[in-house]
Amino acid sequence: MAEPDGPGGAAADGTRRWFSPGLERMGAACAAWAIEQTEAYNAYHPAAEWHVDIEACTFRQGSVTVRMAPLGTFGTDGSWVWAWANPHMHPPGSERLSLSLDLHRIGEEYGIPELVAPRLELSEFADARMALERLLLVSTGAVSGRGYGSVTAGTGARVAMVMVDEAIPRAEFDLITLPRRIMQGIEVFPHDPRATVGGYLERHGAAVETGPDGGLRGVRGSHTVSAAFDEHGRLADLSVANAGASG
Repeated sequence: MAEPDGPGGAAADGTRRWFSPGLERMGAACAAWAIEQTEAYNAYHPAAEWHVDIEACTFRQGSVTVRMAPLGTFGTDGSWVWAWANPHMHPPGSERLSLSLDLHRIGEEYGIPELVAPRLELSEFADARMALERLLLVSTGAVSGRGYGSVTAGTGARVAMVMVDEAIPRAEFDLITLPRRIMQGIEVFPHDPRATVGGYLERHGAAVETGPDGGLRGVRGSHTVSAAFDEHGRLADLSVANAGASG
């Protein structure tokens, strides 16, 4: 597995490229599924004139309103503040904080500093907006959300939320799009392709095991997905077999 390079994942010009190794590993494990699920949400709830009711935890676009959970705010200075750390917007003890507090507990359990720090300086990254999108993907995947979104408030800050409405469909397992989904996850969180493959298959109910050659084998119904990795941990081959496709 390739580790994030440089102190704090710093690039040659001093800007950050990556989050902590713990968050990068978690992102690798859930990115492919989170990207897929967010696309399913966007198809269900396409961009249109919108309205957010923070207290009611609802988000309307066009004529469709869904339930959401506030996640945090992205300031015009590139800072990120978790909802649980913003008492002016979310009074302590508010029920709407449950999801962001779940992420805080996950951060404590797995030692992921970004999930327990009240404020993150995403301006330290070469692309703060991309860092935000990666953070929102991890958050959505970690809590098995139905998708995520963000809107610009009157102050210029972006209010981010995870969708929790059960009316939003879950993305279905599709063998045709599976290779593309895996590669999308690896592209966004590239440091642990094995976790990306295994995490995606497990999210779709496959039983995943490691073979003697270090590859992964996921079985879901009559379908078997096999993944091979090279000596650097990079995905070398991905194949699908259907035990029921006999003549």
